[in-house]
Amino acid sequence: MQINYPYCHSEHVHRIIHNSSSSHQDTMNSLGSSATFASIGASLTKHLPTHLPLSPWMGGIASALIGRLFNSVFNDPSPRPSITMSYFYCESCHQNFQ
Repeated sequence: MQINYPYCHSEHVHRIIHNSSSSHQDTMNSLGSSATFASIGASLTKHLPTHLPLSPWMGGIASALIGRLFNSVFNDPSPRPSITMSYFYCESCHQNFQ
């Protein structure tokens, strides 16, 4: 079946199917937040008084765990469904339509 663009009546029309998923972005946000907490914890333990036996490594690991816990409590654990969008593209006038 040949589809014509209703405005310019061109026959050079293609159907485009776009599938999007946000799982990669959610994973990157989660890792970024844990890394942020780890760097904050490491820098805070550097500025503690010298009589406390804490190294920046311990502060970074503890803060990363707190960041992971923070993400697991406040982020939605349900997987996000992928969204499929379908539309047509006219090569003659470079317009999209449904």
